[in-house]
Amino acid sequence: MSRDAPMAAPRGGWPIAALVSLGLLLLASAISSGPLDTLSIDLRHRWVTATSPRLADGPPFVGGQVANGVGVNVFLEQEVEPAKRQRSLELLRQAGVGWIRQELPWEQVEPVAKGQSIDPNFGDSTWAKFDDIVDRANGLGLKVLFRVDTSPRWARSADAPDGLAPPVNDADYWDFVAEVVTRYRGRVAAYQVWNEPNLNSEWGRRPPDAVAYARLLRGASERIRAIDPSAPVLMAALAPTLTENADALNDLVYLQRLYDAGVRGSFDVLAVQAYGLLGGPDDPRIDRSDVTFSRPVLVRQIMERNGDAATPVWATELGWNVNPPSMAIQSYGRVTPSLQARYTVRALERIHEQWPWLQVAYVWYWKRADETNRDQDWFWFRLADPDFTLQPVYYAIRDAALTGWQ
Repeated sequence: MSRDAPMAAPRGGWPIAALVSLGLLLLASAISSGPLDTLSIDLRHRWVTATSPRLADGPPFVGGQVANGVGVNVFLEQEVEPAKRQRSLELLRQAGVGWIRQELPWEQVEPVAKGQSIDPNFGDSTWAKFDDIVDRANGLGLKVLFRVDTSPRWARSADAPDGLAPPVNDADYWDFVAEVVTRYRGRVAAYQVWNEPNLNSEWGRRPPDAVAYARLLRGASERIRAIDPSAPVLMAALAPTLTENADALNDLVYLQRLYDAGVRGSFDVLAVQAYGLLGGPDDPRIDRSDVTFSRPVLVRQIMERNGDAATPVWATELGWNVNPPSMAIQSYGRVTPSLQARYTVRALERIHEQWPWLQVAYVWYWKRADETNRDQDWFWFRLADPDFTLQPVYYAIRDAALTGWQ
């Protein structure tokens, strides 16, 4: 057959042929985790993107931009050896990362009593590892966002199952926040007050309480602003969820309750968690009955309706999971390593191109210190393994940064 001869349409026409081909790919993907698996997952996501209506532009954002708004979540406090913290930060800097989001657990700093920061087991300062993280990050030009959360046993209720419970007395938390900001003024760039309080797992196994969190945030914000006015205060990011019961509250519902409780003005940045889950980075759907990568647009609409359009948004967690297809639990969707790499870069590009109000995005996450949680579904979001084996997503971010995100 001549190379220039027109190709005859298959029996039944091209639409049916395309559907049959897609079906074969999906069938093959069920028994494969290689290139065919990558292709079939990507085809599904591209189909959704191509057949969904485009998003309408919202009101223009008049706020400024943040230089190098690419960040990564880290767990450097878990690294016992300072050399591993240094290696981690150097690799992140080499990948063009500008920010790190590091948890600062209150229960680790004051485990025994208020104002007491001596490790009861070793006699060392409980601040030492956090001082080290901040100093090393600053030395490499990385900006630090501290996520300040958890409650020590002495500060939480007797029936609280773990440190993720809020304190009995909010003022104890506010005092600790003030101590943190005083210690790191000028060295830590921003502070986030708690994490995902719309989940009972992050709220002491109690039903989510927007009014209580609004109060906690308001007091912490007052302390931060009084001590370091240059440091932005981030509201806790809400977990994107459709659940509405005692276990979790829909993030959109919870956010409106926060505004109803008078939270506007108590934070400088509203935080979101931007996960792809079962879709790709260009998925335009913003149906309130589904969670897609475009869900921050729904959050933004609530902000606008509440007169908060001038407040910027940061995505404090972003990513796609690459857990093995054999895992029994697939809570966050699954893509292949090559898709995770491509999707993450494209997500950061889309944010820059389409959402000027979303200034900083932190990829979830760098690495864990050991293999303890390898059997957990969330472990597989990582950019590197505990032994520093770098994943394709790390190289993709690095290469994008080296080419100026072109």
